[in-house]
Amino acid sequence: MPVDTAPTSRPPRADAERNRRRILDAATRVFADSGPAATLNDVARAAGVGIGTIYRKFPDKEALLDALLEDKVAAVVQVAVDAAELADPGVAFRAYLFGMIEVHARDRSLATILFAPTRHERVPADFTQRLAPTADALIAEAIAAGELRVGFTRQDTTVLAVMVSAIAAATRSQDPDLWRRYAQVVVDGTRPTAATGPLAPDPLSFTRTAEALGGTL
Repeated sequence: MPVDTAPTSRPPRADAERNRRRILDAATRVFADSGPAATLNDVARAAGVGIGTIYRKFPDKEALLDALLEDKVAAVVQVAVDAAELADPGVAFRAYLFGMIEVHARDRSLATILFAPTRHERVPADFTQRLAPTADALIAEAIAAGELRVGFTRQDTTVLAVMVSAIAAATRSQDPDLWRRYAQVVVDGTRPTAATGPLAPDPLSFTRTAEALGGTL
């Protein structure tokens, strides 16, 4: 009987996986510091590997940013999932909003990954599909409970998170936790009062928001 010599699929070697992880961690730091202008050479230097190693794993910068996005999507979605487990609609929404602000404030590379020019065109559809139902339900329930201003949307969450992350970037060397002060001001500002009406005008779509925010990077 002939021997089956078809190649078998082998898991990546441990050292290859360690190199990939080192590159992704270095890319997070580099894109946080330099934004979209960072190059694969910058990432290679930060990771302590040769540029050839980068190219073997990621053929271009967009491929590396795609891998980083996949690496971070789970953390973003988990913020909403954890908040949804809280029973009180107001507490749940504020946990979601604060958590999203924290993700952006602590990981400055996230804005580059999502909003750098043409990046929004590469965000996988399942990212919105995984986040939107939970996030939109948190918002709707908080509004219905009188705990959130009428008209608030998921896009507002993104913009507010980026606003506070700019403060985090500007004050990191003086006080790395100062962003929490302004995050709390923002979160508290979403509560309705007798003096507030529905929010206006309508928010931009995700694509237009990404285009606008990309111009600030």
